[in-house]
Amino acid sequence: MRKPWSISTTVRNPERLRDFLRVLKRLEGKPFDKKMQIEYQILLIKEKIYKPQRIPFEFREYYEEPDKEIPFEVAQALFYAQNYEDPPMRGRQSVNPLNKLGFSIAREGLGAIKITELGNRFLTGDYDVSYIFFKSLLKLQFPNPWNVDFPSKEGFNIVPFIGVLHLLYRLNRKSDKSGLDRTEFSLFIPTLINFREIDKQVEYIVKYRRDKDKKGFIRKFAEEFYGCEVPYKKINNLYDYGDNIMRYFRLTRYFKFSSDSLGRYWNIDLEPTRKVEIEQLLEMYSGEAREFRSWEEYIEYVSDISKPALPWEKKENLARIFSSLREDILKLISEEGLQVGEKEEKLLQIDTSSLTFEQLESNILHLRELLRTLREEIKRRDLLADYGKIEELIKLLRNSKELRKYEPEQFEKFIVEVLRLLNDEILIKPNYPVDDEGEPVNHSPGNKPDIECYYKSFKAICEVTLNTSRLQWIEEGQPVMRHLRAFENCHRGEEVLCLFIAPRIHTDTYSQFWISVKYEYDGAPQKIVPLTTEQLAILLETLLFLLKSGRKLSHLELYKLYSDIINGTRKLTSFSEWASYIDSVLNNWQERMATYEN
Repeated sequence: MRKPWSISTTVRNPERLRDFLRVLKRLEGKPFDKKMQIEYQILLIKEKIYKPQRIPFEFREYYEEPDKEIPFEVAQALFYAQNYEDPPMRGRQSVNPLNKLGFSIAREGLGAIKITELGNRFLTGDYDVSYIFFKSLLKLQFPNPWNVDFPSKEGFNIVPFIGVLHLLYRLNRKSDKSGLDRTEFSLFIPTLINFREIDKQVEYIVKYRRDKDKKGFIRKFAEEFYGCEVPYKKINNLYDYGDNIMRYFRLTRYFKFSSDSLGRYWNIDLEPTRKVEIEQLLEMYSGEAREFRSWEEYIEYVSDISKPALPWEKKENLARIFSSLREDILKLISEEGLQVGEKEEKLLQIDTSSLTFEQLESNILHLRELLRTLREEIKRRDLLADYGKIEELIKLLRNSKELRKYEPEQFEKFIVEVLRLLNDEILIKPNYPVDDEGEPVNHSPGNKPDIECYYKSFKAICEVTLNTSRLQWIEEGQPVMRHLRAFENCHRGEEVLCLFIAPRIHTDTYSQFWISVKYEYDGAPQKIVPLTTEQLAILLETLLFLLKSGRKLSHLELYKLYSDIINGTRKLTSFSEWASYIDSVLNNWQERMATYEN
């Protein structure tokens, strides 16, 4: 019976693979036998990278207190409390995506565990994570000598990443609707198992779009693919495969992704700013799987970051990419009436014939960054002119129940949009990784603040969380203060503060920040402004009032507000007073801004 392909249902978020690999690195040089497979899974539990489904009552404290370390013996007890039929299999499943993507060699009977060159680059951060996954997915193919799950005898002959590029490229030329929605992607991408069936799959998609009985079409297609009657559960599994594949593919930045705020309905298409690269890839590669004489030869290939050859490794092809990006930017500037600085003008006027290969690569990166910045500027400008949209944002900020449905990266993006709207900042810089459209592909890494804010008279970090439970201060308190101290050290002699934003701020969090602001953290006081999303709505509401009155909100006005909130700790006697004090300061500020206008 035929079956769909997948990358990993064990690790839904590809960014988490680095943590899985980091733990495996500790076992490098040891045989990945059954004993080591169990030990690997126990270590994942110990490091809180993998959370078991069954947690006996006596061990719940380790998860209720996130900063409490799990001893190996406890992790071992948690592992065996799951009563797995085949305990070593859990370790094999966890390591499977690392092997599949060429980050490691860890298999029973094949010698010692080894982290490959590609895996070590992934761990050390020598390359942009998007580039790592791009080079990895370019080589992932079925069949291959390393993976027996998708053999040629069952019809597999595909490099999925290339195959999907071909499918979207051809589909967009046959259909008025561009790209694939979640249902289409989940149905027709995991079932694309042979590069020779790309055109056939395109025809299926076109027919599906025309068919009025979508449910009937899906069942008929699934039964034709599997070659038998299938239960709905098996069809629904395709959505899990589709969501998982999408997350890996979009991380490469070769796909444009758009979704509703909750990520329930999404669309994926070819990234328009990489049109030239995509066309060059499609010209060079058909999507056909390569032949390898042994698994050693295959692993050597997939773990080598210099392979496969890329068409733009030739200077003339790289110059075409530069020219295409420049044309896109110049067209956008002309159509939208935008202004760019002297530095950007020089970038757009560069004569590529005088550049080295390395200079071309560097300037292409600068062009992509400029394009993202211009798009953000257009979005902000249009939003400032759309009072109805601002009112929607205010309403959403006040709907904590709806906000809690957001994915963390979508919530971070939402707060970034609000901060960019508010005033005359120099730069609002989120630290989450983004695609070429500026859409987040994951939430911000744990070793950096969520957002950095740069104004003429001060600088700030902004930390956001959807957590409103009593664990909020444990999970957020110490990291926030550490990030702020690191940011302060980077900007000595300047005014630096931190905004902390959540749908609701727990009493323990106020207490933690109160001590840091009124007394000290690690030897010196800090400037932290805790705001609920309801309170942030007051800022946006004030902005809207000023816009309707023909005024803008200056960052100086906001700085005065933040300073009043921070300075209030000097005259108050308890953190509980501070919480209500912030409310009164905000209301007085809003009233003053309105009165001043009149």
